[in-house]
Amino acid sequence: MSKMKEVLLKTPKSELHMHLRGAMPIEVFTDLLNKYSVKEILKDAPSSHKTMFKRYDNIRPFLLPQDWSVDAVSHLFRYETFDQFLYTWCFTGYFVRDVSDLRRLITGVLERLRAQNVVYAEITITVGEYLRRGITLADIKNCLEEAEKFPGIRVQWIVDLVRDTGNKAALKLLNEIIDLRCRSVVGITLGGSEHLFPPGQFSEVYSTARDQGLRLTIHAGEALGPQSIWDALQILGTERVGHGVQAIKDKSLVTYLAKNNVPLEVCPTSNIRTGIVPSYEAHPVKALFEAGVPITINSDDPTFFKTTLTDEYANLHTVGIQERNIFKMIRNGFRYAFLPKKEIERYLDNLEHE
Repeated sequence: MSKMKEVLLKTPKSELHMHLRGAMPIEVFTDLLNKYSVKEILKDAPSSHKTMFKRYDNIRPFLLPQDWSVDAVSHLFRYETFDQFLYTWCFTGYFVRDVSDLRRLITGVLERLRAQNVVYAEITITVGEYLRRGITLADIKNCLEEAEKFPGIRVQWIVDLVRDTGNKAALKLLNEIIDLRCRSVVGITLGGSEHLFPPGQFSEVYSTARDQGLRLTIHAGEALGPQSIWDALQILGTERVGHGVQAIKDKSLVTYLAKNNVPLEVCPTSNIRTGIVPSYEAHPVKALFEAGVPITINSDDPTFFKTTLTDEYANLHTVGIQERNIFKMIRNGFRYAFLPKKEIERYLDNLEHE
């Protein structure tokens, strides 16, 4: 391990853009594979899913019963195309079946974060996928609030309402979340197919969330161009932008983000693995930072993309981002958290004394 990486590992950090299931430790998924019969798990899966699972070399072996080891399961998380990644993501989603699975998932993720000295995390949870598996909202609430007691890390939750379900379904789920009154749910986001469901369709969702005191972020400017970010800002009034790397294509947008102090939740390895940019060297994060845009660095789906938050910072350092700027980005991870001002100041003060 390089000296810089050792320093980064020891430094208190925050994650603002990380998906719960995308961070599922391989050993947790190994336990789930060994817990359930894959034949039973997939019996109600759409035939299209089953066909695609059989098509891909990394998934196909897991359709047969076997006692799985962590080493063997690590081969599942290898893909050559974005579609292959998406179907791997889909496949793993079938295995979180009850509240004990969800609790195991959360615990495993928090242990991994704590091991990296991540002291604060806003974790994105796609509530709808667990509801579809039969886990109740009440049980989900209990699991999320139990995470508040996990030692060594402060956790809040961002609910992904999933734009692909459409405005009405997203609004319905939002109202159910509001009625749930889960104290650790701090905000909302929209992930999913940006091209098919651009931000402007969800103005009622975002105005309702704002009125209820929820904080606002959204996946925008990842696969779709700068207009997606403009719409997120001007129509939805989002406070942060998830990814947002396409902003680099619009100088006026970059100027706006810098002038109005709008932070981007940048996930470099994710952008490379999904084909948004070809390499760390080609990634616009350095240019955006130097233009004055507030940059936070995040891991998105660390298990699926074989990364950690420490790796993200270390990779940026190796492509020429200076150490002092790396630490500015680490501070930004606290400065732009959805936390009360006093808590933010406390984290920043602790960071200065490290």
